[in-house]
Amino acid sequence: MLLRTFLLFAAGLTALAQTPCADLTKTPGTSFPNKSTIIASAQMNAASEGKPGNPALGPAGAPVPALPEHCEVLGRMNDREGANGQHYAIKFHMRLPANWNGKFFFEGGGGSNGVVGNAYGNLQGQQKNAALGLGYAVVSQDSGHDNAVNNDPQRNGPLTHGFDEQARLDHGYNSYDQVTQMAKALIKTHYGRAPQRSYFAGCSEGGREAMLMSQRFPEYFDGILACAPGFELPKAALFGEVWDTQVLADLAKKMGAFDKDNTPFLNKTFSDEDLALVSKAVLDACDGLDGAADGMVQNFRGCTTPLVAKKLGEVTCKGAKDNSCLTAAQVDAIEKIYGGAKNSKGESLYADWAWDRGMGGKIGGAAPPEAYNVGWRVWKMGMYNAPANNSINTSLGALSVTSVFMTPPMETPVANGSPMKSLLAVNLDRDAAKLDAETPAYPVSVTSYFMANSTDLSRFKRHNGKLVIVHGVSDPIFSINDTIHWYEQVAKANKGDATDFVRLFAVPGMNHCAGGPATDQYDAFAALVDWTEKSQAPEKIVATAGPATPWPGRTRPLCAYPKQARYKGSGNVEDAASFTCR
Repeated sequence: MLLRTFLLFAAGLTALAQTPCADLTKTPGTSFPNKSTIIASAQMNAASEGKPGNPALGPAGAPVPALPEHCEVLGRMNDREGANGQHYAIKFHMRLPANWNGKFFFEGGGGSNGVVGNAYGNLQGQQKNAALGLGYAVVSQDSGHDNAVNNDPQRNGPLTHGFDEQARLDHGYNSYDQVTQMAKALIKTHYGRAPQRSYFAGCSEGGREAMLMSQRFPEYFDGILACAPGFELPKAALFGEVWDTQVLADLAKKMGAFDKDNTPFLNKTFSDEDLALVSKAVLDACDGLDGAADGMVQNFRGCTTPLVAKKLGEVTCKGAKDNSCLTAAQVDAIEKIYGGAKNSKGESLYADWAWDRGMGGKIGGAAPPEAYNVGWRVWKMGMYNAPANNSINTSLGALSVTSVFMTPPMETPVANGSPMKSLLAVNLDRDAAKLDAETPAYPVSVTSYFMANSTDLSRFKRHNGKLVIVHGVSDPIFSINDTIHWYEQVAKANKGDATDFVRLFAVPGMNHCAGGPATDQYDAFAALVDWTEKSQAPEKIVATAGPATPWPGRTRPLCAYPKQARYKGSGNVEDAASFTCR
């Protein structure tokens, strides 16, 4: 009787501790770990139906998932005046569902961040649901800078924050710490209790943030999903993007593809048909290594440069260039790109790349018959028939290289082709040191504040945390070989086996985060939750090919590395059940 009375009393206290949505704006900053926190707005939103996306509208046409009734919160912390008269703050967006499942979900950012995010809870790899719709309290944030506000066209435009030391640190790691603590405190204020489980999920920059959490803040999250993680983003940018750009620039000049100012046209170095020839050479060399000639290279580790080089040699022009062959200079350039960035001594600066078919070729499926796979070329060189030098490497990449990933940062105007020129001016022998450089104005090196490549996950392991990593084999910006190397080093640090708390899944054919001739639709988050909460370690994740692939509806198992999907020798080649992980 006394126990029942106590439980009823405790339940009453919990109810009294709850704060209605509309009253959250009255929460004083002293209620949060960061006393500068301001809840700017809080309103209840009715449940709403989802709507499909419209890619023709760009980011504004992104799909909106079905949303439950929830409290939507906007706020900020650390308001301050920074370098060059810029105003900075860490802004956050939070959604608290009326029917809460007792869990917390942190949605990682993307690109250079600077956008507060929609806080739906992107689950990565599957678009049917969002974390909010599953009952999670969700937060997103801008990592301490605003691309629209902190935007000086003479100082790298949307990367202006690279000239402010605190903004660099907020982007690198500090904002994720601050927002996680705030979100958990706000959850407790609103619901009257702390979350029972906490998850982080992100891709690209968000994947870097995910890995950062397991290393720098290992007790904050129980389960972490890192997709296409840019854990060595500074190296991938300063070395990888610069190397690719300079290799393609040399090729463009050999081809006579440059303007009156001698600026090379990277996008004219390979036509779509040319990249399709490279893709076919990879398939001819390696498609059957997994036991099935199905247009997919599951055994990408066995797809070596000598095998591919032989097939590239077979499509090298013996006479005049046409759509049926590649010039010797094109073959040399593609082999240099896949060999990875090197200094003048031939020493590797960033990882090499896995040979895979995802750099080109017709998409097929429900796409228009003339459509080509563009997810690889749009990063490296840009679209062939678009304005010159429209690649992501020569826009976002270039502005990031000279601001966020150099110490001290270098002013790069956004106009008049300056971003492209800045990449061509980088000297990999000289400028490599800028990753580790420190100055009085910027006392923390890029390596120290932005890398997320530590292999010491001992605290995360002791916390019983679980980390799932998913990476496309045809990712054009972060090499899966780099991720594999990191994973193998983590295993080495754990007596040769770290599979009790971290697992890696490769997606053959997939470009950056999604797309490409791949089975790029999967639910890795559900697998992570089952591992975290039910101790069901994922051996495989069944993935499906989308409508814009050559084989809509095809399924394949994504296998826990180092295992790969191998055809059993019989059965429907379109069905994952016909493949085994070994």
